[in-house]
Amino acid sequence: MDILSVEEIRKSFKSDFTRQRSEVLHGVSFRASDGEVLGFLGPNGAGKTTTIKIILGLIRPDSGKVRVMGRDISDRGIKKVIGYMPEKAYFYNHLSLREFLEFCGRMSGMKGDLLRDRISELIELVGLSGSEDRKLKGFSKGMTQRAGLIQAIIHDPDLLILDEPFSGLDPMGRKLIRDVLMRLRDEGKTIFFSSHILPDMEMICDRTCIIKKGRVVRQLSMGELTRVGEGKVDIRARSCPQEEIENIADYIEGVRKNHDESIISVSKQEYTRSVLTRLLDCGADILSVATRHPTLEDVFLDEIESGSKGESEKQEEIEAVTG
Repeated sequence: MDILSVEEIRKSFKSDFTRQRSEVLHGVSFRASDGEVLGFLGPNGAGKTTTIKIILGLIRPDSGKVRVMGRDISDRGIKKVIGYMPEKAYFYNHLSLREFLEFCGRMSGMKGDLLRDRISELIELVGLSGSEDRKLKGFSKGMTQRAGLIQAIIHDPDLLILDEPFSGLDPMGRKLIRDVLMRLRDEGKTIFFSSHILPDMEMICDRTCIIKKGRVVRQLSMGELTRVGEGKVDIRARSCPQEEIENIADYIEGVRKNHDESIISVSKQEYTRSVLTRLLDCGADILSVATRHPTLEDVFLDEIESGSKGESEKQEEIEAVTG
């Protein structure tokens, strides 16, 4: 079952300078199924934040449809199953963490012991125990991010939408948020989030959706990464004669030196046996053989850089109205 369905979304904005309308989303479409974690990738100005605002019903598309659990996003009742964490949230600085979360819970229809127990559970979950009565104005960026995550999940939503949830976090904070998101995934929640921290996204996501200049240019599962480009092979060896490296040049992509060791990148897996045989025959010591697959960052950069040369872009203008 599709929990989130985005179909052919188009959106344009009027420029403050020319007063002409520029389309910034050009038929964006993707889906997230029940219990899936879908990552949303794109450079600044690609249209990520605009897409998220349309999904939440904060702005209207020029055309296209957004459905959550089969219901149109304009249906106010469907908002109850959505939790949202913005990238730059404004919290009431004069409130303590507990007061803020009580306010958020009551806004979602929670009260009494149910709300108090939920607040205590989530404060412990995100590592903010002991800060319940501390004013939000004294929170660090990382603490504020964790408070923002609590307010997004306090009402136990089925769909969680997060805009840059790892922003401003140190490695320990990022791990904590990753662990929370993976726990929510294990509970069957559907999570849709954007992030520039691709290693974290690769660890959490089931699939990713890459957007470029207002168009979805690629969607792939994490399992597909092991098949992209068929994988490369790195051979780490010692005592490799330079003349032998030159003799196998047609079979390799390059060689990296590390003191007396050479890391030889074989261009295709089927060449591995031939390269190993030649190296052994010339007396080289084979230290390791490892398959190297592209990372999510590799795929992302390939998509973003593809076709970028020679194109004229109105990037600064678009970034003023998109995210």
